[in-house]
Amino acid sequence: MVFGAAMLREVNLMLILGGMLFGPLLFNWRLAVATLRGLEVRRTIPRGICAGDLLVVQLELANTRRGLGSWAVSVRERIRREGNSSAGNADVTEHFLYIPAGGAAVRTYRGQLSQRGLYRWEPIRASTGFPFGLFRRDVLLGNGDTLTVFPRLGRLTQGWIRRRHESFEGAHRRERRHSRVSGDFYGVREWRHGDSRRWIHWRSTARHGTLVVRQFEQHRNRDVAVLLDLWQPDEPSAEQRENVELAVSFTATVVADVCRRLGSKVLLGIAAPEPEFVGGAGSMVLLEDFMGRLALVEAAGGDRLPQLLDEALRRVDPGTEVVIVSTRDVHLEDARRFAALWSDPQRRAWARQIRVVTTAPSDLDRYFQAD
Repeated sequence: MVFGAAMLREVNLMLILGGMLFGPLLFNWRLAVATLRGLEVRRTIPRGICAGDLLVVQLELANTRRGLGSWAVSVRERIRREGNSSAGNADVTEHFLYIPAGGAAVRTYRGQLSQRGLYRWEPIRASTGFPFGLFRRDVLLGNGDTLTVFPRLGRLTQGWIRRRHESFEGAHRRERRHSRVSGDFYGVREWRHGDSRRWIHWRSTARHGTLVVRQFEQHRNRDVAVLLDLWQPDEPSAEQRENVELAVSFTATVVADVCRRLGSKVLLGIAAPEPEFVGGAGSMVLLEDFMGRLALVEAAGGDRLPQLLDEALRRVDPGTEVVIVSTRDVHLEDARRFAALWSDPQRRAWARQIRVVTTAPSDLDRYFQAD
């Protein structure tokens, strides 16, 4: 405005004043553009965490230019949770005072993601108004990242352990024991009458001066099938949503306990429009697969538990411990609802050993404590 008025009135002093006002603005714009040129960002996030765990994210901002440092750079992170709910979304801003030419600066921020699910980090928005703050420049740096937040793990109570041990009574057990049949070699012992000659360990025999045979052990543990039935109405209340999270957390804790013991086969079934199953020998790799699936599972209406149970009993061996975790009351005695269970005599005998755990406080509190 000053410069325009000076041009119309041909006042030299006002032209000089307009130039003095325009100069810092032009200098600020030019330096802000140069400050953000050549910046590269690298974000380091965990591979996976449980809901409620400490989240540590490291940002490294590198200046690839050789002759000019970058001052007063702010970076903004936008974290979005996949799904219809906006709960869990967050914005984080970090400030870098100075990034030397050819160097880098590191900032770390911490927080908590309280809900399970898939979270996405959008590309970082870097900005600066250096040096005068008259003009601000924004650029997008880097790529997006994703993080799967696993269900929160709790603690199984003595009531759960006691009930599981009681369910072994009269059932087909597979215990860890030393046996004469072939298995995993773990040591040697003196030869006994009836031992096969193929078991003789000749090197140890020569060293001890007496016949020594290999000794094996077999890993015998009871297999487990956990069936998750997440039901909720179309318009759930806050308590019903909490029941869903409790059921998922309890299921994750159970399969984690079985996988860490090793030696057992584990099957996880999830009630969905088409029953979803994943299983195998208990291991930490399988546990990670379980946790990833449980992190993304959603509750829905409808009654899919009978189909899930029917398909699960087709997949498991007799004697497998079957546990149903549901957000509503389940009565296996209902022959109409569970017709496939009661129409088969073998399954009918099996039904008495199936354990049902619901999210009702009187039921879940006996077996599980959320941390």
